[in-house]
Amino acid sequence: MNVSEMRENVQHANANVLRAVLYVMTGNPVLAQMRTIELERRGGAFIEQMLSDADASAVRELAVEFLSAGAAGQHPGDLTSLGVDQQRIAEAVGFLIGRRPTSAELRLGMRELGLEEAAGVPSSRAAWTGSPDLSGWRVLVVGTGFSGIGTAARLQALGIPYSVVDKQARIGGTWERNQFPESRVDTTSFVYQFSFMERYPWAEHYAPQEQVREYLEHVAEVSGVTEHVRLNTEVVEGRFNAERGVWELLLRGTDGTEWREEANFVVSASGLFSTPKRPDFAGADLFEGPIIHSAQWDSSFDPAGKRVAIVGNGSTGVQILPWLARHAEHVTVFQRTPQWISPLERYKEPVSEELQWLHDNVPLYWKWSCYNARLVRGTLGDAQEYDHAWRAAGGKVSRRNDGLRENLTEYIASKLGAHPELVSACTPDYAPLARRLVVDNGWYDAVLQDNVDLVTTGVAALHERAIEGGDGTVVDCDALILATGFDAEQYTLPAQYYSPSGRTLEEAWAEDGPRAYAGLEVPGFPNLYIMYGPNGQPRGGSLVAALELWIDHVCRQIVTTVESGNRWSSVSEDAFENYNRCMDEELERLIWAGEAPKERNYYVNSFGRQNVNMPWRLHDYAQILWRSPFETHEFGGASA
Repeated sequence: MNVSEMRENVQHANANVLRAVLYVMTGNPVLAQMRTIELERRGGAFIEQMLSDADASAVRELAVEFLSAGAAGQHPGDLTSLGVDQQRIAEAVGFLIGRRPTSAELRLGMRELGLEEAAGVPSSRAAWTGSPDLSGWRVLVVGTGFSGIGTAARLQALGIPYSVVDKQARIGGTWERNQFPESRVDTTSFVYQFSFMERYPWAEHYAPQEQVREYLEHVAEVSGVTEHVRLNTEVVEGRFNAERGVWELLLRGTDGTEWREEANFVVSASGLFSTPKRPDFAGADLFEGPIIHSAQWDSSFDPAGKRVAIVGNGSTGVQILPWLARHAEHVTVFQRTPQWISPLERYKEPVSEELQWLHDNVPLYWKWSCYNARLVRGTLGDAQEYDHAWRAAGGKVSRRNDGLRENLTEYIASKLGAHPELVSACTPDYAPLARRLVVDNGWYDAVLQDNVDLVTTGVAALHERAIEGGDGTVVDCDALILATGFDAEQYTLPAQYYSPSGRTLEEAWAEDGPRAYAGLEVPGFPNLYIMYGPNGQPRGGSLVAALELWIDHVCRQIVTTVESGNRWSSVSEDAFENYNRCMDEELERLIWAGEAPKERNYYVNSFGRQNVNMPWRLHDYAQILWRSPFETHEFGGASA
């Protein structure tokens, strides 16, 4: 490639990311002297550090010079020979966050960037200290979504015997389950991926469902996991035998055949979104048309010529409606609670050849670009925190949150302003981020179509060929679509797990809903790990980055149990209670303590407690997981 073509490709780079990469590789002091400005993304939900036009141009010229000198396409494994140290890494990370990182931010950054060795710090990844005899040990992973495939890939790398089961017919987890029209990620593909699968060639910035599912199949194949997967197989129950240190499991095939197996460890990776939530509408048994839940989509369903109703306007409902509006004779949207729906840059936009070239040819650019995307999404956390001084001066939540509300309100007006009644009906009365922010897939445009009506009183009852709204309105209906989400309290069901005393998880959680240590472990249930468990969702950044922390925690527990000569480990009651007490205190600082519409929010459980999001930023949460297992866990079943 000649210099002019290289210069053209570099124009498509994020200049501040390019600056960080060049500084790590060269240590050029000119780069450290540049200053950034804050740019609001997605209506103010996110903040990104950007360079001035002059500095951006200077960075791009330095990049062309660096690449044309022979660096293009070179991806160095050992950076210490280039003089890279912790100080230089800290400065480069600071370029992306606009200040010097805290020690916790830097520690997690070095892990995500693969720079722990260069920085001279111990690896945070689980690893053996010797060569253990693993005969007689086995891990069962339940689920083939991101949690399941990621865990299996790490077990494979550690040489730990394992198998993976999934009740579905293909690998993919929630991305096999949710095959409804227009299904796609609403976080950039470049944070919705594993750090160990570098430079995957995503076709779109926000990948559609099948592309994500194919990615998981690719990871499984490349990592050697596929041959360990058994599909069309589910776990019915597991009972822990403390004397032998094994889970005694009952499994079932889709043909109804049942059999028993044993495993030393069970990783429940069925996820938060695995049990469809089906409203118990009066008269549901009388309705003569199909009732289709979005997570149980009927691919043969054709809305042409039909009067279709859709219940739900969260992320799924907003994705489905434009498709329905294009193909159905008429659509009635039943909205119970208005959502904050926002535009999203590059949504449905293909990844350009120039960007793929940058990933493939600029050393470190892929990793630092993905890291920057995670940092930008992490700034969402600022808008979730109460600013009491701001509120005392008359504000609602904080400057960031109130500014986001103003921007989103203006967006609604820009879409529906000619219809004041729709603006009123579609503007929430709660603060943004109290519920999950929804990406606009053309929902407002669809609502304005002549063949679409909006009913804002919810559903009261179903009739043979009609649906009755909460205000008594009756609309003709041939088919009903349920975009009603999932039962977010069903973390392991339908599989049932019993402690050595015969207690179920549901019994352990009877007081105020599901709780766990770090969202992963419940005392009294040895060698059982719940991925994406209670209050386990990061409140900004990257779910997959959090997931990789969970995976390493689980693998570290397994390694420690084996190497210490024990058969089982269980989080201690003290560690569990201390963690949850701190978690409850931290949650009081956040928007869900007062702004969430508790009777209408999947974040909030049946006891009125926010049960999905963790209160900590991801870098602080990582410090909790990195504590010594001997400080937080009990071990038993040691060999004589």
